[in-house]
Amino acid sequence: MLQIKKMAANHVYLIRGSGVANSPFFETEEDCKLFLQYVDRFLRSYMTINLFQNNCDGWAMIVSTKSTEDIKQAYKERRARSKKCKKTCSYNEVWKILSDQVRILLSTYVKATNQKTGRKGGKVRSSYERFVFESPEEAQTMQMLMKKQRYRQQQPCKRYRPARKLHRIRKKLMKSSPFLSCASSGVAEKMVKIGIRCLNLTVLVGDVLRHLVQVTLYYHFPT
Repeated sequence: MLQIKKMAANHVYLIRGSGVANSPFFETEEDCKLFLQYVDRFLRSYMTINLFQNNCDGWAMIVSTKSTEDIKQAYKERRARSKKCKKTCSYNEVWKILSDQVRILLSTYVKATNQKTGRKGGKVRSSYERFVFESPEEAQTMQMLMKKQRYRQQQPCKRYRPARKLHRIRKKLMKSSPFLSCASSGVAEKMVKIGIRCLNLTVLVGDVLRHLVQVTLYYHFPT
């Protein structure tokens, strides 16, 4: 995969983010659910999430961005509804609009979880990362890995591991909860039932995947 700084419309990307070392990004099942609700709220009109994977350190998504017209129209409507944003500070570039939406998603999630636990300070380690796939085979491999990976709430460093009594999540719950196993099969239908519509969770295959990967790679690395 190749890292980039600016996403564009009508392309496919892998995006991921991580939390600070001394605070699990997702501490409970409710945290995962809340994050997905915010993903649906802030990203649904701008991109489709084809795969989503979460763990104690952060999250990762394979996303397909929508058209330039759809992105700009959704951004215009959001700005019109907002009472806090300054009308003179609107973005015109698609990559800035997409980055702004992810920033709002993360800041809203951190604020909500901090209020719930009484924690103060940031929870995001750094700016989220964006990648393009170098080949359809690489994209297929990543999709397979994300679908197989399970949520594990354990820090590699012992001093940062959460207390078992407070944050232990049983294996049975991990397998049964759609929020803790979002990349597993059969989750899409569950998400639709609870009102989360942006998680299409449709694995990209065949000509669709090949076309998206090739177009995206050539757009960012034309030579």
